[in-house]
Amino acid sequence: MHRLSSNATLFLKIFFPVFWTTIMAGFAVVAWLVEPSKFGGLDMSSLRWGATFTLIVGVASFLVLTWPLKRVETDGERVYVSNYFRTAFYRWDQDIESLKEFRFLFFRIGVIELNGIGSFGRKMRFVMSRRLVEKFREDFPGVLPDTEK
Repeated sequence: MHRLSSNATLFLKIFFPVFWTTIMAGFAVVAWLVEPSKFGGLDMSSLRWGATFTLIVGVASFLVLTWPLKRVETDGERVYVSNYFRTAFYRWDQDIESLKEFRFLFFRIGVIELNGIGSFGRKMRFVMSRRLVEKFREDFPGVLPDTEK
């Protein structure tokens, strides 16, 4: 079994959002519950609303950017796509329409587009590992569709 997704996928999808949300939610709760006298009588409304806004924007960003990321593995015939809670498999020759690649910040994002609707939708995003993808292309030439940029 060859993994095509980067080790960063688990960190970006689960660990970082959970830790960041926990810390920001704790900070927002403290900002709302602490007495202004603890801060020298300063007006706390800006800090309270700023912490709440930051928490909401951060969680919304995680839902849009990192939650859709998948772990992708293949055995040469099928591609196994997992969201770390369940796994679906698709055949390279029958189910996969294209494999697109683009850069987002300093990550390479791969998008697998299916011919129809799959368990995770028609398009599935994952953080590509350049080294693992090239190794798979060497071991199984012609299996991966050419990446479109």
